[in-house]
Amino acid sequence: MNLFHFLDLAAARYPEKPAVICGEDQRTFRDLKIRAVQLGAALLQMGIKKGSSVAILSTNSVAYVEILCALTKIGAPGVPLNVRLTQSEISWILARMDIQAVFCETNLLDSINYLLGLPQPHIITLGSSDEYEGIPYEELFCRSIAADNFPIVSERDPSFIIFTAGTTGEPKGVVLTHGNHIWNTLNYTAALAMTPADIELAPTPLFHSSTLGRVFTYLFNGTTFILCKKFDPAESLSIIQRHRVTAITQVPTMYQMMLDVFDDKMWDTRSVRRAVSGASCMPVNIKERLPLLFPGAGFYDIYGITEGGPGITVLTAKDFFPARDSVGKPMLSVEVKIADCADQPCDPGQVGEILCRGPNIMQGYINDSVATSHALRGGWLHTGDIGWFDDEGFLHISGRKKDIIISGGINIYPREVEAVLNRHPAIKECAVIGAADALWGEKVSAAVVLKENHSCTQQELIGFCKQHLATFKCPRSVIFLQDLPRNAAGKIMKAEIKKLF
Repeated sequence: MNLFHFLDLAAARYPEKPAVICGEDQRTFRDLKIRAVQLGAALLQMGIKKGSSVAILSTNSVAYVEILCALTKIGAPGVPLNVRLTQSEISWILARMDIQAVFCETNLLDSINYLLGLPQPHIITLGSSDEYEGIPYEELFCRSIAADNFPIVSERDPSFIIFTAGTTGEPKGVVLTHGNHIWNTLNYTAALAMTPADIELAPTPLFHSSTLGRVFTYLFNGTTFILCKKFDPAESLSIIQRHRVTAITQVPTMYQMMLDVFDDKMWDTRSVRRAVSGASCMPVNIKERLPLLFPGAGFYDIYGITEGGPGITVLTAKDFFPARDSVGKPMLSVEVKIADCADQPCDPGQVGEILCRGPNIMQGYINDSVATSHALRGGWLHTGDIGWFDDEGFLHISGRKKDIIISGGINIYPREVEAVLNRHPAIKECAVIGAADALWGEKVSAAVVLKENHSCTQQELIGFCKQHLATFKCPRSVIFLQDLPRNAAGKIMKAEIKKLF
């Protein structure tokens, strides 16, 4: 079996049903299959064979989904690229890959203009451009090509190579197989009780591992999904009302932005029955306000990592508020344990590294056997995240292993301090880091963003923390920012914040 099988089934069962919508563009399941098969045949004719890597540099679009499906049909691993990367960052990634073709949105061609004019890779342009040469995307559908000689693609073959955000070092290319994504699909379907009746808004970028993986979950379930070319909270609320959206998956920052503009007299969101968060831990103060946004919804929080396909644990609707400080329990096919520095299991309540294994876990990092062996040692994926299980089996995240603050030889977990700061009525969001200190090695420091029309001082926040935390855990310095630096996946870039101290 391979991922294209999901589209085969959906096209047979729901041929006239909308599969994907983006702005004014949309495809039914049948039309999506037809165009994906045509595109796959055209790529084969161009010499893009099974095993050939194909990069995609584009914002969300229906064409992007067609490309993903076509690549799974011919067994060519897709390499989705973050559109916010610089030319040097993109060239760094492509230099480590034998890329045979690049699908590129025309307004992003400046990022790969050094490739134009070279015999390889093929440059296929999405949109019109008089300035650059390349193969126009729609031209591939005008060719008369036999579409009956496709390679056999199995669950063991690579499906996508997704580069990590590089928040803690150089990006690494995570190799996921069709089998990894099939299990991720089954995990998400079971965790979220997805059905063909769902209409899901998916405003996050397709180059993100979670959004990309969910495309195939939508196809498997015959679910209509709606993409946003660029996230806008007001427009997303309008889409929910216009299409009677029943489900939404996005990052905590997007929920915060929706809450900032929401007015129940302007938007009717009662159709939403499931609201899912992921990519970073949602602060409790946002969780508590979600019912204002979606009064008829059940809420879910997913912990994942690109190397995990990405889903690892899920906090389901029935536990969302009772266990609000956790990220839930392991998904269907995933085994999770907490281990100490010697990889020995930790007892409930004891903090250690989060390890996981299962058929959804990556095969390794592309062209990096050393990093692969280190990450998968002992048959377990070492996530680099720190956490603990409580007595009821709920997983709690303490932070990244590399983000632990060591002050005077004592470990301090940033997430614990952030949880307290987020309870202050003036704070919209915050990030806690360890700033260099000559005496203590590191000192707890915080960057905060205040809510509109609120004010607060450094001393007030430090005093607030002292009411809830041991003194050694409290920030010694606080800076106030308009926004926290983030990557395109919505994750806070703590390395950039450290530079401010």
